[in-house]
Amino acid sequence: MKQNTIGNYFNKMKEKANAVLESSTQTGELVTKAENKTSQSDKQGLKDLGAQVKALVRLVRSYKKGEYRNVSAKSMVLIVAGLLYFVSPIDAVPDFLIGVGLLDDATVLAFLFRTLSGEISAFQTWEETEKTEEDQYIKPAP
Repeated sequence: MKQNTIGNYFNKMKEKANAVLESSTQTGELVTKAENKTSQSDKQGLKDLGAQVKALVRLVRSYKKGEYRNVSAKSMVLIVAGLLYFVSPIDAVPDFLIGVGLLDDATVLAFLFRTLSGEISAFQTWEETEKTEEDQYIKPAP
């Protein structure tokens, strides 16, 4: 019998990630679910987890809109798989177990941030540059 480990569940999510990336509807649903669940993680004292998820959500959204493409396809699959794992209520440690239910989610997200730190940092730098450029062009009316 196959053991239910974080790696096994994450691999299942990687299999689904390509289909989600190809579908605007599925990507939109994933982003919405991830945003909603971040409020849960904030309430459970895992604000860092929520901040990480929000960064990944912004990256996926910008990628799907075609605004930001400086990330490899393989990395996008891993990011979407991580978000799928995060929003799934049934994984290695079910989320309904208060206090420990999000720990496996945090482990997966920490793995992603460690593995893809260069690409995620580059995205966040791009985001800051975009905000700065927008601020230069948008002037308040007198």
